[in-house]
This record gives sequence, C-alpha cells and structure tokens, in this order.
Amino acid sequence: MTERAQRRPGGDVGLAWLDSLRAYVEFTERDQELLRELLPIAQPFFTAISEDFYAAIAAHPDARAVFTGGSAQVERLKHTLTVWMGSVLEGPYDARYLEQHARIGRVHVRIGLPQQYMFTAMNRIRSRLLELAFRHVAPARAEPTALAVGRILDIELAIMLDAYREDLNARVRASERLATIGQLAASIGHELRNPLGIIESSMYLMRARFEQGGYSDPGVEKHASRVEQQVKNCAKIITNLLELARDTRPTLQVCDLGEVVEHALGLAALGDEIEVLVTLPQGISAHADPLDLAHVLSNLLVNGAQAQNATGKLWIEARDTGDGTEIVVRDEGPGVPADLRDRIFDALYTTKARGTGLGLALCRRIVSAHGGEIGVADGGPGAVFRVWLPTRAGSVVEAAEPAAPALR
Repeated sequence: MTERAQRRPGGDVGLAWLDSLRAYVEFTERDQELLRELLPIAQPFFTAISEDFYAAIAAHPDARAVFTGGSAQVERLKHTLTVWMGSVLEGPYDARYLEQHARIGRVHVRIGLPQQYMFTAMNRIRSRLLELAFRHVAPARAEPTALAVGRILDIELAIMLDAYREDLNARVRASERLATIGQLAASIGHELRNPLGIIESSMYLMRARFEQGGYSDPGVEKHASRVEQQVKNCAKIITNLLELARDTRPTLQVCDLGEVVEHALGLAALGDEIEVLVTLPQGISAHADPLDLAHVLSNLLVNGAQAQNATGKLWIEARDTGDGTEIVVRDEGPGVPADLRDRIFDALYTTKARGTGLGLALCRRIVSAHGGEIGVADGGPGAVFRVWLPTRAGSVVEAAEPAAPALR
C-alpha cells in the first residue's frame, strides 16, 4: 500500500489512519463522551474565544498579513471557527470528520498560513478550552475532560501537519520534474529550433518560388500547410518546455478581462466548429500579467476543444469575488475523473494519446506565480476549470469549501 493511499482522507483507508492516531494518543470512547458533555458548557463561550483569537491575529503583523479580505473575511472566519470548535467537541470522529478536517489543513496550505501560526492558533484554542474544563466541569470530571481536549487537539494537529507534509512532497516532486525539464529544454531547445527554423524558411521559399512560376496544385498546398502547422506545434512544445522550466515573475497590472479573453481566443484558434460563449460582467478586470493570463485561458480553451473533438460549445464566465477575480472555463467533453483532478496539473503527466503533459502544468505555474489558484471544479457534465487571481499581489484566497469549517 502506498503512502499516498495510507494518507487519503475519507473511506476505509483514511479511517484506518485516523484510528491509528486515536490509538497513539489513547483517545477512547470515554474521551468522546466527555467532549460531548463539554460542548453545551463551552458553546456559549465560542464567540468570545473567536473574538480573542482574531484579536491576537490583528495584533501580529505577520499573522494578519495572511488574511487579506478585510473585516468581512474576518467576520466569516470567526463564524467558521465557532463551527470548527463545535465539530471538534461533538464528533463523530469518523471518515467524514477526517475528510472535512483534512480539507481544513489543505486550506491552510493554500492560503499560505505558516506552520508556526497554525501551531500557536491551536494552542490558543487549547488553552481556552482547558480553562473552561477546569472552571465549569465538576471537579471529579475536570481533569479527564482536560485530557480528552488535549488528545483530540493532538489528533487535529496531526491532521493539519499531514496536509503540510503532502504539500511539501508535492513541491519536491514538482521541483524534481521541473529540474528534469529544465535540463531537457536546455540541451535540446537550441538544437531543435535550428532545424525547425530551416524547415519554416524552406517552406516560405518554396511557396515564393511556386508563386513566381505560376505553379498551383491543391494537393501540394494541402501538404505544405500541414508541414507549416506541425512546425508551429513543435515550436510551441519547445516554448512550453522552456517556459515551464523558467522561473519568471509576472508583470502584474490591472487588465481588462474582456481584452484578455479576446487575445486568448486568438491564440487558441479553435476553428469554426467550436462556439465559445463568453459571459463577463461589464468592466470586469483582473490583477494579472495579461499575456500570461491569455496563455492560461488559451490552453484551457484548446484542452476543452480537444476533449470534444473540436466541435460543440465552450463557456468562459467570470465574476468578482471581492478579494479577487474568478474565471471559469467549461466544456461539453467527458469531464475529468475525480482521482485525476490533482495529477493532470503535474508536469509530463497526460491522459491524451498524443499529449505532452506541459499545458496544464504551465497553467498552474503561471497562476501560482500570480498568487492564485487553478483547479477542476464540480458542475459538469464536462470539465470545469476554475482560475482565481487575487486582487493584488500577495493576496490569498479564502477557499469556498462547503461543510468544512476552517481554523484560520
């Protein structure tokens, strides 16, 4: 059994991992009973605990910098913190609990919350709950209740840390792939571009010679066009290799999203059999490098067209999320299986018979360089790709994860 399988949240395998955590910290059925008894005692204090928690964040510049959505975001987070505290005390500590709380850890990773703040945040909550246990629980039950609080929060820390571990492993794998790609691109990029340039120049001279001699043959023209198109495809693959390996920062500016989409459509060159339906709010903009963003959208459009055999409809929609801009590209293809939704963004991984595994990896690198997110969302039946870009450099997203309260 692989490490990835052992750590997968939810289901029988994930539940076995949770059970091993419970056994390690000696979390028993008795602890569960004591925590449920503490819940009605502690619940009236949740709001005060939440207020104190975010007051501490506001007093620390580095911690405060993680949350960029203003007072509205903080108010939402106060509510999700109270929900999280209730969930921790109430349980049940089953596969669903693990799935939801593992998702919270992944949110922490996505928003860039440093581990030291996650630790201190958990300890602040721990202190408040222990204080309640010793003040308001009957003396004979106060100490075992406090021990139960400590054990469940130790389990929570393990779940949170596992999300950071997964992210670190993913980054290491991505770095190894990019290092390999960089070496490959450096060694063959120049050698391949030279012959491609010669082929392109030769095709241009051949066409010019045919025109001068008045020679016209539809069959020759067809094959000449094919050669030129394949030269362009090869050049694009080389460019993607170099761009994927190159660690360049985007030139951020406020750009008109309508103009970016128009540019992306030109780059994608989808053909007459694909209808693209664009729905953009009037005057919507994005804080991005317009050329980079157009490249991302054109890749998603081309993928969508290929998924439905270059015919049918594609949709581009966008909205202002308050702390950023969300762009959704949707197609009518078969969609992306749930177990592949993370892997399709890995460099050199592809599900296409003739794919290179570079397009989506490059999209993720570009979006990450913007401080944003890209992923496959629900809402099919086709594939639905969601791109989110923060309003300003360094912003982070408060992930919309239904039924998953976040301690942030």
